[in-house]
Amino acid sequence: EMEWHARGVGGVVVCTNAVELFTGYGIRIKARSKAVQTVVGQLAGPGTYRPTEKAVQGGHYGGVVHSSLVGPEGGDVLVDRTVSLIDSLWSDSER
Repeated sequence: EMEWHARGVGGVVVCTNAVELFTGYGIRIKARSKAVQTVVGQLAGPGTYRPTEKAVQGGHYGGVVHSSLVGPEGGDVLVDRTVSLIDSLWSDSER
């Protein structure tokens, strides 16, 4: 379980999550967002690294099991759910 939020003003949305995202996840959220500008805030709560598959394969600092509670699959879920939350801020007629 994780808490995250998204708030929009005009064409701008700010979304937050409790973990430290690897850059690839933030880029995916921004690329899929319907907002004109999307700001991704991280570490807005108790959380650890959310490594990408590439980080896990490379054994990088944040990609090893002892520094992360959830692997790349959790990052994929975080992206999908964040984008869904962003999409829910606007009705179809406003997009």
